[in-house]
Amino acid sequence: MPLSAGPPSHAAEVIRRWRRRVGLTQEGLAQALSVTFSTVSRWENGHVLPSKLAWRALQQLAAELGSPLEDGAPEDGT
Repeated sequence: MPLSAGPPSHAAEVIRRWRRRVGLTQEGLAQALSVTFSTVSRWENGHVLPSKLAWRALQQLAAELGSPLEDGAPEDGT
């Protein structure tokens, strides 16, 4: 995902899968991004999309941790 792009429509699933893969709690991710736990929870539940600024910060954190956010469509469970 290019750093200039905003969040995809399936950002909730992307964020949740990535956060679990790198072993962060919602609280830990919130602290790393200087947002509230509630904000991360709302992203992961699909209530709101991250802002472009928050999405870029998330991409940068992912790159720093050596585990980029996944590109592509959400998993369909099959």
